[in-house]
Amino acid sequence: MPEFLIELLGPTALGYAILGFVVGAIGGAIPGINIVLTMTLLIPFTFTLTPTQTVILLISCYVGGEYSGSIPAILINTPGTPSSAAVVLDGYPMAKQGLGARAIGISATASGVGNLIGGLFLLAVAPAIAQIVLTFGSPEFFLLAVLGLATIVSTVDGSLRRAAIAAALGALIATVGVSTLSAAPRFTFDNPYLYDGISLTPAFIGIFALAEMLRLAAQREAITSNLLTASGSSRHGFTDAMRHWRSMLRGSVIGIFVGAIPGQGGAVANFLAYTAEKQASKEPERFGTGHPAGIAGPEAANNSVIGAALVPTIGLGIPGSGSTAVILTALLLQGVRPGPQLFQEDLVLVQVIIGTVLVGGVLTFLFGFGLARPLALLSRIPLSILIPVVTCLSLIGVYAEELSPATIWSAVVLGFVGFALVRFGYSPVAFVLGLILGPIAEENLSRVVQLSGGQPWLEFVTRPVSIVIILLIVLVLVRPSLQRRRMHKRHRVA
Repeated sequence: MPEFLIELLGPTALGYAILGFVVGAIGGAIPGINIVLTMTLLIPFTFTLTPTQTVILLISCYVGGEYSGSIPAILINTPGTPSSAAVVLDGYPMAKQGLGARAIGISATASGVGNLIGGLFLLAVAPAIAQIVLTFGSPEFFLLAVLGLATIVSTVDGSLRRAAIAAALGALIATVGVSTLSAAPRFTFDNPYLYDGISLTPAFIGIFALAEMLRLAAQREAITSNLLTASGSSRHGFTDAMRHWRSMLRGSVIGIFVGAIPGQGGAVANFLAYTAEKQASKEPERFGTGHPAGIAGPEAANNSVIGAALVPTIGLGIPGSGSTAVILTALLLQGVRPGPQLFQEDLVLVQVIIGTVLVGGVLTFLFGFGLARPLALLSRIPLSILIPVVTCLSLIGVYAEELSPATIWSAVVLGFVGFALVRFGYSPVAFVLGLILGPIAEENLSRVVQLSGGQPWLEFVTRPVSIVIILLIVLVLVRPSLQRRRMHKRHRVA
């Protein structure tokens, strides 16, 4: 038996894989306890482990958190992780129809498929992709952020003007703090806490969790009715996911593309995959009402990111996401330096990393279906219990990130902002997308301007990768209008 299989499939290694998956699933399912924080808390426990045991524990934790973040997104409209934010658009409406377990079954299947495809991608092209990633510079990173912002056109129903306003507000709030380029404080009001900007954790918890609790408290409505009927089984969710295999494949490809680029993460892939599914669908009007493809595509995307994000991490020593940055830190503490030389110095470790992603996909199938019905029962908790419990857990999670009361105030204020957005018809999803992608666009555009010698536009039209991304942006912006025109013609003919 090859050495890496002995390291990967031994009883001790499988025990660490299961432990990591369960811990990650718990952290990802609790609003506010994000997967990066969960993995960070595990680092002190890795000091007595070998490098292979360390990567098995942390990658399994990564996989578990990415899957379970969809559970609160589906059941209570509160993403457990930022990379599950797009799942609320169709997962929560499905749960409100009494199909919570079915939606979780779709999520488990798509997550497992995404992990397996991402792992196979890592296995096939790990050495070659490192060379492709080197072609990305600031122009490509800026255009990729613009591509993500352009998805507002397709991911948000209703007024495009209101969606743009919400996205601009999110990007504006993201500018709070000291500029990374000029070191000048912006909108800090001489408050030391604001010098570091608004952290994503209180922002997500406020906009999604606290705003939803305020909405439920104001409307006094039940989350679901008739949950876990025969039509709401996880087995039917598996069937739905397999029926939308094209959605899972598209989502996996998008997740691989986004994850392989250092600094990007599952949140971008999640929204891009949702956009792709809505634009590719023959019935886009069903999206936002509980369409299975709206769960299958994004969930496959944010889980395939795992394998792809490990490519620059182990191939270049550049973390592909916040979670892989934790893995990189843990390896450095173990005396292992990821990079091109790792393939020559410790090929067994590289093979174990790849194998752990594939094992994580299997664990997602097993645990996802095994826990679907018990987890779906969470939606039957009375609102008088659910609202205070979710609020307290969310605020505890926000406080645990920085141990600062200011983070609690940030979450509370943004909770009221999120409630106001929903109340007046503005999209909180567009707001969050602006919050995530605004800083990426600003930082990289500033670099392009500084390095272009007064002609920044040349940087975008003379680079092949930039031209490809520009064409994708145009396609994303134009295609919804073309679809509406085709539908209007069909209606006139009818």
